[in-house]
This record gives sequence, structure tokens and C-alpha cells, in this order.
Amino acid sequence: MTENINKIAQIGYLLKYAITSRISGRFKKPLVCSFKITGNCNLNCMHCPFIGKDDNKKVDMSFDRASEILETLYGDGVRIIIFEGGEPLLWKDRKTGRDIFDLVEAAKKKFFFVCMTTNGTIGLDKVDPDIIFISLDGLRDTHDHIRGDSFDRIISNIDKYHKRKKIIINTCINRINFMEIPELVKFINDKVFGITVQFFYPYPEVENLSLSMVQKKQVLEELIALKRKGYRILDSYSCLKKMEDNNWKCHDFLIASAESDGRITHGCYLKNRVKDISCRDCGFAVHCEISLAYDLHPGVLMAAREIFWGNKIRR
Repeated sequence: MTENINKIAQIGYLLKYAITSRISGRFKKPLVCSFKITGNCNLNCMHCPFIGKDDNKKVDMSFDRASEILETLYGDGVRIIIFEGGEPLLWKDRKTGRDIFDLVEAAKKKFFFVCMTTNGTIGLDKVDPDIIFISLDGLRDTHDHIRGDSFDRIISNIDKYHKRKKIIINTCINRINFMEIPELVKFINDKVFGITVQFFYPYPEVENLSLSMVQKKQVLEELIALKRKGYRILDSYSCLKKMEDNNWKCHDFLIASAESDGRITHGCYLKNRVKDISCRDCGFAVHCEISLAYDLHPGVLMAAREIFWGNKIRR
């Protein structure tokens, strides 16, 4: 009963937002925020520009400071929070002993949905966000080449927790792994709630692993074909088609970002991260999905319904 009441309240809020945000620009507030709660990480992924040796020595913000940021984000309009890093499961308030588990529980009392993006190498016993996104970038050899020796630990954790947690695999597609994406989908399909994808963005700090337009088209066509066959690819058909040449209108006012130093920005995920943002090279499917959802694409709205309101445990 409580779940149904919450769902009705959420739908009501989103319908009101869809109307008022079209009436006046002052109602165009962010709905989704990625909160990079820590700069610490136990992996050193080759495509990640944010985690360096100096970052790993940072002292994490306190629980009180993190709570203040959550209050600010909620006041700004955010209703979906995604804890990221670094590795968010490493975050801890050293003075009070409170950790990410406590922060997730606090966030769940406020936001519509609380999600977490993790590298999947650490146990998930205590933490219980609404959705856990685990990064998996290929089968064993390819994934370990990109992210370091971690594939077996990730699969072990997925096998251990997938019947109790809503686990979604998120794969960053690049020129190293794109050829085996179909095999990865087939391998992981029955182990998790579903699979989402994004594409490598060419940050200046790392090797350019971008796909050619031909390669990108090939892998997107393969994903669409697998989705039609019933594989649990949760990206909408509209998103997968439009990501081919990025011919979608980006409503980046829907997005906010919070950093491990407490900074909050509204707009494109790349804002204040790169000097010149290249929309042509955008690989952030979540930006595409939320923008298409704002434009009321039916298939995208159905995909969002499945991701957020779909049954946690697959039968």
C-alpha cells in the first residue's frame, strides 16, 4: 500500500513538473544528480580521468556535510540521486564512523529513488539503494585489461546478491571492448535485472578510446537486435537509435552534479570538467534518455518505468 501511495505521489510530481517547466524557465529544475561522494577508488581504470594518485589521498567529506548537500540538491529540485565515486562504498566519515550505508538510508527518506554506481568489487551486504549499477566492461580478459583484475570478484558478488538487490550492469563501450558486447550481454543477461550502456567520451587526460561512426553504428544495431530478441537491455529503442549520431535535443537543465569537494553544478555532466564540451562525441545515454523522456517519447517513458518501478527480483 505504501509503495503504491509513493508511486502515485511521484507520478503526480513528475506530471506537475512536465507542465510547469514548459510554462516558465524558472521551473526548469534538475531532476537527477550524480553525487561523486568520494575521490577514493580501489581500481585504476584506463578510461577514467577523475581518479588520480592525489585524489586517492583526499579526506572524505563528513556525514553532516554530505547531508547538507543532499538537502541543497533536494531544494534545487533533484528527486533521483546517484551516489558515485571513485568507489562510493569506500566513503566514510572518519570522525563519526558513519559510512555510505548510513548515507543511503538517509537519502531514501527524502528522494524518490536512491541509486549507486559501484565497480562491484566490494560486498553489498548492508547497503540497499533502490538500484545498484555495477560497471562491467567486457568478458574477463577485456574487462580486467580496462579496469584491472576485478572480473571474478564482480561476478561472485553479482551471483551472491542479485536475488536480493536490483542490480543493473552498466557498460562503457569503447574501441577495446565493442566487438564482444553482444557476448557480454548474453553472458550476463540472466544474472542481473538488466543492462544499460554508454559510450566512451574522449577526455583529454586519457587515451582516446572512441569508436568510429561505423563501429558505433554496428554495436548499436547489435544491441537493438538483442533487445528485440528479449535480452534485458534497458536502454530504450529511441535512445539506442539516436545515440548513433547524437541527433537528440539535450535538455541538460534536468541534470545536476555534486563533487567530492562539495561543489554543485547544474547542466551538462561535463560542465567544469573539460575545456570544450563536444556534444557530437557525447556518450552519456542517461542524458539522452532523460531528455527524450522530457520530450514525452512513449518508449522512453516505458523504459524508465521498467528501470525504476520494475520488480526488484526477477522471477
